[in-house]
Amino acid sequence: MAGPAQDVHVTTQAFEAKPAPWNLTTPQNAVRSYLDWTSYAYRIAESDVATATMGPDEGARIDSYIQYNLESSRLIDQTLNSLTFGKASVGTTSTLVPAHEKWTYRYVSTKTAGKTLAGPFPASYDTTYTVVKSGGKWLVYKVDVKALGAVK
Repeated sequence: MAGPAQDVHVTTQAFEAKPAPWNLTTPQNAVRSYLDWTSYAYRIAESDVATATMGPDEGARIDSYIQYNLESSRLIDQTLNSLTFGKASVGTTSTLVPAHEKWTYRYVSTKTAGKTLAGPFPASYDTTYTVVKSGGKWLVYKVDVKALGAVK
């Protein structure tokens, strides 16, 4: 992870709530694994735990978002409430996977483990994932997001 070393306090429960091992066998499975592991990375402030599900540019974006939150002494704790995939569009070098997502999220303190700073808030998105097959695995290379309503 980029950025200066920081003293980040995370609850044992948050740290131990690891997602299932990633499944990169199909574009849709890769997206779900990406979402699960990215959420875990945000919760524990460790972008490296999610990098196996994504391309390098997406990894840099996730790491930057974690650093942005750390600058405000917070982490994001998000829960995916529903995920609905649309019809994938298969191209010559990548597959576009449209999805509709509903989330609940809150900001938690990095100084006091588990302390809610703001939220919980609902959020809904229409997303399109660009997924590329690399070395026999599908990886998320880009995410286009359209927020449906306010995001705090």
